[in-house]
Amino acid sequence: MTRLGRSYAQAFLDSAPANYDVEGFLAQAQGLLHALAHRELRAFFLSPGVPQAAKQKALEEIAGRVGLDEYGLRFFRVLLENRRMGFVGEILAALREAFDRRRGVVEARVAVAAGIGEEESERIARALSRRVGKKVRVHLETDPTILGGFVARVGSEVFDASTARAIDRFAENVKEGAKA
Repeated sequence: MTRLGRSYAQAFLDSAPANYDVEGFLAQAQGLLHALAHRELRAFFLSPGVPQAAKQKALEEIAGRVGLDEYGLRFFRVLLENRRMGFVGEILAALREAFDRRRGVVEARVAVAAGIGEEESERIARALSRRVGKKVRVHLETDPTILGGFVARVGSEVFDASTARAIDRFAENVKEGAKA
């Protein structure tokens, strides 16, 4: 993360009201980020030729549509006033990282052969949490080459519980047995 993203994330967390729902904000802010992904809207917010009042009105309209609360809207107003709307994605990513760090949560990228349900995803998260000693937030990806099971990456650590790896281990054991 860049220093800009970290500084805005830190400011957000330090000035948030007690017991503020940061998870809820991040979910709502994703809607605003999605809107800013549209080229025309992004150009509108980044253009120095568009009056600030028009940008403010558009921001409030979008914020209302995605359900952004008053504190979240104030934060986005600050970004708009400081001409930082082009960095929203980076700032939100830094906020997610800083918030997770405060709560002792780590992110796991988990590849599965095919889509899985919420219950199975939670089981994987619990198993990984036991292994790494921290709460784990799972991001699922699909990779049909692993055949079954999953491959998880938590930081630099890889947990390979895939069918493909099990087949490889079996083949290695058979070769070792044949040599003996």
